[in-house]
Amino acid sequence: MTVLAVLTLPDWLAPAGRREDVVAGHRVCVPERWWRDAISRWNLPGDPPASSLTRASVWTPADDVFTLLWRVLAWGSGSRLRQNGRRLAGIAADVDRSEDLLRRAAELAVTGSPAEAFAVFRPAGRNELPWLGPSFFTKFLYFAGQGVPEHRCVILDRVVATALPGQCGWDSLHPVGGWPASTYERYSDLLARWAQERDRAADEIEYALFTSKGHP
Repeated sequence: MTVLAVLTLPDWLAPAGRREDVVAGHRVCVPERWWRDAISRWNLPGDPPASSLTRASVWTPADDVFTLLWRVLAWGSGSRLRQNGRRLAGIAADVDRSEDLLRRAAELAVTGSPAEAFAVFRPAGRNELPWLGPSFFTKFLYFAGQGVPEHRCVILDRVVATALPGQCGWDSLHPVGGWPASTYERYSDLLARWAQERDRAADEIEYALFTSKGHP
């Protein structure tokens, strides 16, 4: 297991620009009609996402957890719908249970530790919501923080998990996924430390890793 305390963020990966422009303005276009029709077809609660989403618009407070989830899934997928049909079908199979999981995870993302919030969705190495794994539900935990710079839950997806071993020395991090809650806690702590050292927010470090393209 890599000792993260000795890892440093390469200078070329240090965030540049203003957070409100670079991170908050990170925009994705989505197939609005597909989301509207799918949510209606499955008779699911929540408002469908708009056709163009920035991080700032996703983390804007929502009236319910389903509206937040649809925004997160749409932003994370963009024009590629991936497994979203299966995700919506799985949620429709037990809306009350899904809502309870989403509410508890969103609350712990703000009031608890990253590991506690992560474990709501993936206890004992299995995903609680069908077709919703860490690459997507850590986005939900991140956006539940409503853009607060000090929010501890940050996105961990395959792009970031590939950049960390290749560019930052976290050799024991599996790039594909299936991480336990303890790994997410270590990741969140690492980015929080790097952010403090650079006088930045943790999501600025995450965004730099996400857009690094594998080399300086």
